[in-house]
Amino acid sequence: MYRVGIIGLGSIAARYSTPDDEYPYCHAGGIRLCDTTELVAVADMSADRQADFKSTWGPGFPDNSIKYYETDVQMLESEKLDIVAVCVRGPHHFEVMQNVLRADIKAIFLEKPAGCSLEEVDTMTAGADAKKISIVVDYTRHWGPHLIRLQSLIKDGLIGEVQSVIGYCGGGVLSFSIHTTDMICQFAGYDPVSVTGFVEGGGNVPEPYEPEPAIVGATIKFENGAIGYHVGKHGVRGAFSVDVLGSEGSVQAGFYSGTTVQKGGNVIDNSTLDLPENASPFKVVYKQITDYLEGGQLPHCSRDDYTAVNEIGFATIESAITGQTIELPCQNRKRLIYANG
Repeated sequence: MYRVGIIGLGSIAARYSTPDDEYPYCHAGGIRLCDTTELVAVADMSADRQADFKSTWGPGFPDNSIKYYETDVQMLESEKLDIVAVCVRGPHHFEVMQNVLRADIKAIFLEKPAGCSLEEVDTMTAGADAKKISIVVDYTRHWGPHLIRLQSLIKDGLIGEVQSVIGYCGGGVLSFSIHTTDMICQFAGYDPVSVTGFVEGGGNVPEPYEPEPAIVGATIKFENGAIGYHVGKHGVRGAFSVDVLGSEGSVQAGFYSGTTVQKGGNVIDNSTLDLPENASPFKVVYKQITDYLEGGQLPHCSRDDYTAVNEIGFATIESAITGQTIELPCQNRKRLIYANG
């Protein structure tokens, strides 16, 4: 069993679900259901959040199996961990990640937004590379089991050559809609070359940050020839869904929506696609991480994948501010956005 510690006990760590949920949408639930992980420690400065976690999730784990710490440093210095989940707010990711990267661990499951600037992401990635630690960034909707199956089928030519992918989701470019940015890449590829973006909004944020805008729309060109279209809040379909258009057909799919495959003018019977049963996306990703630690393939949304997604996110903002199409990699690595997801 791989020993896991969680830093930060907010919503995505533990509060979006309970042990009674069949498909828990949180780290604690995924770790609990994964047969290769055990939660041994958590860290949070808030006594209220610690108490809430104990009362809600404590009964779901063996008695006295989880140790509680006020700070990440205390936990990292006291525990022998294999995997660390970083679940603090975005502006704290960089500092916490430096502490985690100094520890003797094997893998990091990092919540989005990965960082508040491309420079932060670059530095974290270089630090992990130097210690041969894998970072996986949590674009959670990626790990719907049916979406992973469709990703494989489309890569193998289900609808011919992918020509364009339309993704739907509004909200903060780096803190929310980036889930759909990843879904576009999931089906178009992780080789973006340019971005033209449009955004709106912002607000008052602490210095030296700039406010995080919401996405209106973006056009993403990929080296393989595919085009991605990210549609914001005015999209005709729900968030975290995509239309994948290929040379021989199309796929409509989403994390919360059904799947429709058309080919040759006909709707394909989903029973022929061998789509898997639903599962907690956190259970899926923790199993991918431990399979990798056993010598398997890199988990999805690892190094090159999250790098591509972050390039698109920051380039969307850069394009909207400058009014220019941004060639990737984005040259402005220092723009610091208060991405507080």
